[in-house]
Amino acid sequence: MNHSIVARVVTALGLFIASVLILTSKPALAAYPDRTIHIVVPYPAGGSTDVAARILGENLSKQLGVAVVIDNRPGASGFLGSGFVARSAGDGYTLLFAGSGIASAPSIKEANFDLRKDLTPISKIVSSQFSILVNPKLPVNNLKEFLTYVKAQPGKFFMACSGAMTAAHFALEHFRQAAGLDFTVVQYTGNAPAQTAMLSGEPPAGIDAAFSAKESVKAGLLRALAVTGAKRSALLPDVPTVAEAGVPGYEDGFSLVMLAPSATPKPIVETISKAVMAAVRDKTVMDKLDAQGYEPVGNTPEEYGAQLSAEIDQNAKVIESLRAAGVIK
Repeated sequence: MNHSIVARVVTALGLFIASVLILTSKPALAAYPDRTIHIVVPYPAGGSTDVAARILGENLSKQLGVAVVIDNRPGASGFLGSGFVARSAGDGYTLLFAGSGIASAPSIKEANFDLRKDLTPISKIVSSQFSILVNPKLPVNNLKEFLTYVKAQPGKFFMACSGAMTAAHFALEHFRQAAGLDFTVVQYTGNAPAQTAMLSGEPPAGIDAAFSAKESVKAGLLRALAVTGAKRSALLPDVPTVAEAGVPGYEDGFSLVMLAPSATPKPIVETISKAVMAAVRDKTVMDKLDAQGYEPVGNTPEEYGAQLSAEIDQNAKVIESLRAAGVIK
C-alpha cells in the first residue's frame, strides 16, 4: 500500500477517534444530572437540619428533573457522614448537607477526612442564630446583670449546650472568650435535652437555637437575654443582640451548607449552586425555611469558600484554647 495512503488512513482514524471521545464526553457532562442525587445529612432524621434538607431536596428535584434522596448518616458529631461524602465519587450524585460545625473538622483529630482537600464548597444555604438563655429563677434580668453574676463566681457557673464540637458549643465558647467569663460548659446530646436541663435549672443557663427556644421563652419558662447574630431575630424581636446587650463586637450563629467531593467538575458544582440559589429564592421554599427559623442565603461556591475559610480559622482558635485549658485533647 502507498505510504501516503497509509498516512491519510491513520490521520483519518485519529480524527475519528478524537471526535468520538469528544462526542461521548461532552454530553455526559452536559446531561448532568441523569439519575438520582443523594444528599447526605450527617445527623439523625427528624432534626432541624434534616427537615431543611428535605425542603431543599424537594425543590431541587423539580428543578433538576431527577429524584433527590436524603440519606441520613449520623455519628461522630457529623464527621461520619461528612467523611463518607469526602470519599465518594466526584460526579455530583453524592452531596453533603451539613451544619456550619463542619468548619471544625481541620482541627479535630477524630475527623477522618481533610475538609480543605477532600470537599469543595457549593453554597451556604441558610443561616440562623442562637440565644443566650437563663432559667427565670436566676436573679438576672438582662445580659449585663448576667455577666456580673457569672464573674462573681469564677469557675463555679455552668451553661448547657447541645453537644461537643457543635456550632452551639463553638458559639458558647466564643461568647465566653469575648465576655471574659469563666464557666463550665455542660454538653448534652441535642437541643431537646439541653433545653430540658435549663428548664429544670440544672444548669440554670445555656445556649440554644432561637427557633428551638422561642416557645419556652414566650411561655416564660426560659428568659432570653440576647441573640448571637449581627441583628435581632425575627423570632425574638424584643431580645437584643449580644453586642447590643454588653459584649461589643461579638457575633456568632450557625448555617446549613452544601459541599461535594473535591473531584466534582466545576460545571457540575456551578449547576448545583445555581439550583440551590434558585431554590432558596422560591417563595414556597422561603416560607417553609422561615417557619423553621432560617434566613435564606444561597451564595456562590466562591463566596461560601471564603466564608468557610474564615470559619475554619475562628474555630481553630477556639479549639486551641480548649486544648490549652485541658477541656479537650
